[in-house]
Amino acid sequence: MLFNFLWKNRTHYIRKSVLMNDYEHGGLNVLDFTTLNNTFKINWAKHFLKNPVSIWNFIPHYIFSKFGGLSFILGCDYNIDKLPEKLSMFHKQVLLAWSLIYKHNFTPHTYSIWNNRNIVYKNKSLFFSRWVEKRIVLVNQLFNPNGQLMSYSEFLNTYKFPATPKEYAILFDAIPTGIIMLFKGIQPCISSVSLPNPLDSHIGRICLTNHSKSNKNIRALFQTESLTIPHVVSYWNSFVSDINWKRVWTIPNKYLVTNKVKEVSFKILHKFYPANHYMTKFKRDINVNCGFCGSHPETVQHLFWICSYARTFWKDFSRFIAGHLYNDFTVKWENVVFC
Repeated sequence: MLFNFLWKNRTHYIRKSVLMNDYEHGGLNVLDFTTLNNTFKINWAKHFLKNPVSIWNFIPHYIFSKFGGLSFILGCDYNIDKLPEKLSMFHKQVLLAWSLIYKHNFTPHTYSIWNNRNIVYKNKSLFFSRWVEKRIVLVNQLFNPNGQLMSYSEFLNTYKFPATPKEYAILFDAIPTGIIMLFKGIQPCISSVSLPNPLDSHIGRICLTNHSKSNKNIRALFQTESLTIPHVVSYWNSFVSDINWKRVWTIPNKYLVTNKVKEVSFKILHKFYPANHYMTKFKRDINVNCGFCGSHPETVQHLFWICSYARTFWKDFSRFIAGHLYNDFTVKWENVVFC
C-alpha cells in the first residue's frame, strides 16, 4: 500500500528494496513495514531486559527462564522452531528479529551447547539449567585432553556435580559427528566459562541500551541487511569509470535545490525520466519527437544535452562560468548527469 501510494497506483519503476536504501545508496529511505515491525520487536526486548521481573513481564520472564532467560537466549545460536519450549507468535518474532541482525561468528572456543540449532534431541535444542549453573556452556568443555568426548566417569570427576546418566546420554549423543571431528585437535577448556553477553556486542550496544536516535539506528541495521545495489550502477559504470556513487546520490540533498530538481535528477539517474522515447514502452502511439526541436526522438540525452535548445543553454552556461569563475571551464554530458 505504501509503495502504491508512492507511485500513485501506477507502474513501479524501481524495486522496493532499492527505494528502502538510504540516500547514500540511491534510495529514498522509504519505511518498510517489515523493518518497522522488527524495530518494534527489538524495542520490546530492550524494555524487557531493563526490568524482566516487572508485573508486565512476569509471564514472558517465566517462559524464557525455561531455557536460560532472554539475555542468555540472545547469545545462543538458536533456531526458533527447535527451542525446547513453545513460544507465542509475538515472542517468536522478537527472537527472529534479533537473529536477523545478530550474527554468530563461529569459533570452536565460543561454540555454545545450549539452545544450539545443531545440537538437538528429538529435533529440539537442549537446555539443562543445572549444567548452566555449573558454568558448563561450551562444547569445548565436553572434550578430554586427547580430543575425545569425555566418558561419564571422566565428566563427573572433572566437574564434580551429579549429572544424571540420562542427561549425559542425551547431550553427548546429540553432538553431531562433524563437530566432534572439528574439536579433535583443539585444546579443551575445563575451567568454567560463560557465553558472550549480547549486550556487550556492537549490535547489543545499539539495540539494547538507551541512547538518542535508538529507533533510527536499529532500523538502519535491518536496512543494511537488505541493502540492494541499483541496477543502473552497472549501466552508468559501463560508460564512465571511477564514479563516486556516494557523492552522486547525495549531491541533490546537499544544496538548496527544489524538490522538483531533486526529482528530475533522481529519475535521470535511475533511468525512468519520462522522455517521449521512454514512454513508448507504456503507450505505443505517443509522438516520440522532441518537444522543443521536434526533429529528433526525445531521449533523455537528447532532451538535456544534444537538442539544439539544450546545447545553446549549455554554451551560454559554460561561457558565463568561464568568464566569471574558471577560465578553462568546460561541461560534459557526464557532468550533467552526475553533478
